Parts: sequence; C-alpha cells; structure tokens
Amino acid sequence: MIIEMLRTWCFIFSHPLASKNLTSAFRRWLQWQAGSRILNLPVVIPFIGSSQLIVEKGMTGATGNIYVGLHEFTDMAFCLHLLRSGDLFVDVGANIGSYTILASKVVGAKSFTLEPVPKTFKYLKRNIYLNEIEHLVDARCCAAGLAIGSLMFSTNLDTMNKVVTTDYEGSSIEVPVESLDKLLDNLKPTLIKIDVEGFEPEVIAGAKNTLLCNSLLAVLLETVTPEIQEILQESGFESVSYDPFKRELLNTDAKRSGDNYLWIRHPSLVIERCKTATKHEVLGISF
Repeated sequence: MIIEMLRTWCFIFSHPLASKNLTSAFRRWLQWQAGSRILNLPVVIPFIGSSQLIVEKGMTGATGNIYVGLHEFTDMAFCLHLLRSGDLFVDVGANIGSYTILASKVVGAKSFTLEPVPKTFKYLKRNIYLNEIEHLVDARCCAAGLAIGSLMFSTNLDTMNKVVTTDYEGSSIEVPVESLDKLLDNLKPTLIKIDVEGFEPEVIAGAKNTLLCNSLLAVLLETVTPEIQEILQESGFESVSYDPFKRELLNTDAKRSGDNYLWIRHPSLVIERCKTATKHEVLGISF
C-alpha cells in the first residue's frame, strides 16, 4: 500500500502537466482516494471539455486521468492537437477508451477502436455510450496481429493485459485476432495508437499496407524494435518527440516522445495542424 502510494506520488510530481499545479493534482488524488473507498462504485468524472469517463477503483490508467488530467499527457495532447473532425483515429489496445474519447468526443474525429478483453470492452462501450459518440466510433472486441486467428490474452492485469502463452498462471481468455490491413481495408487513418504490451511487432507486421496510406500522418506506439523501426522508416516515417506547450516537433533518434514513441510523416503538415489546433485547459493550465 505504501509503495503503491509513493509510486503514485512520484508519478504526479514528475508529470509534465501536474507538476505545474501540484496543489490541484494532489487535491484530486486525495478526493479520489477518499471517495472511492467510501463509495466503492463506478464514478462518472469530468474529463476534457464536455467529455466524461466512468472510472472504478483499481483502473490504473483511468485514475491517472483523475489525478493529472491527462494520464499520458504528451501523447494525449498530440492526439488532441493533430486530429480534426472527420479524421480517422485508430486505437489499438483501447482499454476503457481514454484516447478514443479524446479523439471522438473532444475533437469530433471518427475512431476505429480495438480492445480484445471482453470485460474491458464492456467498460470501453460504457464510456462510448456515456459520451454519446456511438455514431463516430467503430469498436471491435478483438486483437490486432499478423493474420486472422486467435490469441490467449491475460484478463487480470488491468491496463497491462497482454498476449500470453498457455502456461500463463493468471486468468486468461482466447480472443480473435486480425491484421490491421484486413480490418482497415479501404479506410484512411490519420493517426494510429498502438498499446499492446510488447505485441507491437506483430501488429506492425500486419499493417504494412496501412502504413503506406498517404492519409496516415503519425503512429504512436509503446514498443519499437529494430524490425518495427525498419518498417516505419521504409514507409516514410521519422522518429520525433513533441512539446505540447510549444507545439513543436524535435528530432529524437527513436527515443520516447512521452509514454510512447512518436513516428510522423509529412512534418510540415503535422506541425501546421498542431500549431492551429484548439487550445484545451487542464488543472488550470492551457496547452
């Protein structure tokens, strides 16, 4: 308990947004800690703008949004700045849908959203219905990979659920899998976010045609291997980092932009979009 609390405090102190208003961030943390223990029920919380999230005790990424406004600030801010109404956002490994809500409720973009764990998928759909964006979101309960088939997925690791082998000792479930090339056939994505806890090589290998689509401006992904780097570079992407406050791109030589790696194409268009995007405010701070 103490170790978990210290880890959360370190997260808040080091967070690029919360560190600018620690009083507000720690007040949010204290209110959630007290309230969630008393109620022990799902709670509807304000998110960004008019958006909302239904959060329950133990939802690591979602509760992070409560404490600091945007759990993965740099990457979430990039999504808000890059996307426009009418664009297509692809959310691979959506969990309860924080990124999808930002894309479709806050910005007004369309989302193609994948979450393979049925229980988590129900939470995702719940947030889609709460925000009344069913008409903008195509949500699928399946995984992305190299080809059609099935995979074993853990179900007991919250935001860290991942592909596992048959000897996995925790709870798991068999889920369907398809390639992004198959799922996105004839669609034109603007931004793809991939958060699949180490399964990124298979997802990217099954998305080679998608990566060549000229509409695709950026890819956010948690893991980059030499194979992924080669595929992205051959598809015309370069690794950068993003400063949400200055709205600037910086060359990073395949280092993390925020919580994920950011790869972009057509940098002049990306920066023009980011520079002209609507401003948002969290914890009293505009970005």
